[in-house]
Amino acid sequence: MNTKQAYLSSQMNEIKLPAFCRIFSAAVAGLFTVAMALSAVCVLVALALIGYSVVVRYFVGAPSLWIDEVVGFLVVGIVMFGAACALREGRHIGVDLVTELMSPRWQRWAQIWSMSVVLVLSIFLIVNGWQTAMFSKSIGMVTQGYLELPMYQLQLLIPLGGFLLALAAIDSLLRLACGASAFVVNEEEKH
Repeated sequence: MNTKQAYLSSQMNEIKLPAFCRIFSAAVAGLFTVAMALSAVCVLVALALIGYSVVVRYFVGAPSLWIDEVVGFLVVGIVMFGAACALREGRHIGVDLVTELMSPRWQRWAQIWSMSVVLVLSIFLIVNGWQTAMFSKSIGMVTQGYLELPMYQLQLLIPLGGFLLALAAIDSLLRLACGASAFVVNEEEKH
């Protein structure tokens, strides 16, 4: 979100939302706080594992072959837990060059269009991710490598991430329908 969008967003966020929108947005914010905490924990665990792997490999001379596999799974968790929060705050990559040329009315329609597309794609992630995970469970598929974890447990992160993206899109669409900004502005950005 650029400076102009942040200013407009902060002005639009001062619009009094209906109770349903405020309650839904607060529930989404609480859920996303938990998701971002999980994402942060995944980052810290990945960092610790990589650090451990480097120390063991270079100072002890015994590489830990399973760490790369675990860190790869943690990266999927980081992305799935963090992407929806970034979307809700307007931190995804956008085409500012085009949208800044639009009038506020057309910018609003562009936001409605983009959030609708995100909602459709998130439903796709939920449905296909769930079907893939259940298929993997039914045939007993495990990860390749040293750990041989049940694949479906890791694949369930995809519909979970899709669910979080759907919540972010619905929250943004509700906010737009009520006359507010699609994006939630943090208190630090207001100043």
